[in-house]
Amino acid sequence: MHARINALVVSAVALQISACAPQYSGDGTFTDFGPQSAHERYLVDLGPVDLSRSNTRTFRMLGLPSTELTIGLRPVSGSPGCDAAALAGERVRIAVVAGNDAGAVSEEAPLSAWTHSSDLVYRRGAERQEPVGGGSVRLERVGIRAYGGWGTYFTPKTDEVYIATFEVLEAAGTSGCGSRLVVLGGGWK
Repeated sequence: MHARINALVVSAVALQISACAPQYSGDGTFTDFGPQSAHERYLVDLGPVDLSRSNTRTFRMLGLPSTELTIGLRPVSGSPGCDAAALAGERVRIAVVAGNDAGAVSEEAPLSAWTHSSDLVYRRGAERQEPVGGGSVRLERVGIRAYGGWGTYFTPKTDEVYIATFEVLEAAGTSGCGSRLVVLGGGWK
C-alpha cells in the first residue's frame, strides 16, 4: 500500500516538474543539461554561421526558459585559409526582437571588440561603478533594453516568440573560418 502511494506521489511530482519545464520550439536544437548544472544549463544551438561573406540569418525561438540567457558565437574555428587577423576586423551584428517588436538585444561591432571567452564570443553591456562605502563599489548595468537586454544578454518570457538575427555586415572574405550561433544560460550559480 505504501509503495503504491509513494509511486503515485513520485509520478505526480514528475508530472508537475515536466509541466513547468519550457517546451522549446523553433530553429536549432534545445538542450537542458538539468538542474545540477552550475552554469549553462540551457543551450540552443542555432547552427553554423558563415563568416566569409556579408550575409544575414534569421532564427525563430519559442519556449525559451525564463532565465538570463546570452546569445553569441562559439569561438571561431579555423581551417587552413582562415585568416584570424582579417577576421578580427569583420563587423557583425546580433539582434533579438520579441514578437511584440520589443528589442532585447542589438549589438554591432567588429569581432575584435566582442568579448572572447573560452566558450563564447559575446558583448557585455555598459556599466557604471556605484560607491557602496568603505572604498568599495558595485557595478550597475546601464542602458538596459526590453526583457532585461544588456549587451547580448536577455531574459525571455517562456510564452513569447523571439526572432534572432545574425548579420555579417563587413566581411574580410576569409574562407575556412567557421562558428556557430548559440543561446545559453541558466544554472544554479
